[in-house]
Amino acid sequence: MQLVVLGCVTPYPAPGQPCSGYLVSDGDTHIVLDCGSGTFAALQDHLPPAEVTALWISHLHPDHSADLLAWSNWALNTPDAPRITVYGPPGWAQRLNHMLTGTLDTTLVDSIFDAYELRDHHTAVHGSLTLTTRAVEHSVPGFGVRVEGSNTCLAYSGDTEPCDAITDLARDADLFLCEAGAAVPGRHHTTPYQAEQTAITAGVHHLLLTHLALALDATAVARSPAIPTTIATPGQRWPSTQNRDRPDRASHTAANSIT
Repeated sequence: MQLVVLGCVTPYPAPGQPCSGYLVSDGDTHIVLDCGSGTFAALQDHLPPAEVTALWISHLHPDHSADLLAWSNWALNTPDAPRITVYGPPGWAQRLNHMLTGTLDTTLVDSIFDAYELRDHHTAVHGSLTLTTRAVEHSVPGFGVRVEGSNTCLAYSGDTEPCDAITDLARDADLFLCEAGAAVPGRHHTTPYQAEQTAITAGVHHLLLTHLALALDATAVARSPAIPTTIATPGQRWPSTQNRDRPDRASHTAANSIT
């Protein structure tokens, strides 16, 4: 399993800095987790859109879902475009259809995507990857996901304040991709320290902090972490070559360095 960070900034894109989007690949299976503003263009630096197996959308804030419009325009204007599976929060297809056509049915969306709604404990299997979804605590209906491959596990928080569901998703994960959208503790988002504490409680082996609040200094956030920690940047890759039933954390961390 490999991860490519397509984008990670919030709450809006900047030059060379798309919003949240993450490409998870294992063999011929390619899953895009979130598609915030700018991520559809960034994806094409790594993979043709037609090779994507599925999209998984954590919630409907624009910095996580706005490029559903770009995906729709690609599908509508690409001859023989494949029907890509899309998972999203309840009502996502109606909202997208309304933006495209002004109607609340899903006729157009259903004609170009295989559309599914997420729920707590939703499970989907694509190739060697199993996606398990949990409802999390955000300002709108939101979800986190655990992606398990044949020998690797990745957890992604979406946007959420600390909660039991995120700890469960991250349990013994090789990589925990966790938002740090809050500079101070509060509602709806996680601070870097809270992300670190969740990772420690869950027995995570590497923490990848993403979606940093504008008020946070990435250099200061990365200083003296209690567990192996990296700050996400666009284009970053996480290769995983070692079975997660490894004998010790040190060898695991060395084998799964982020480049």
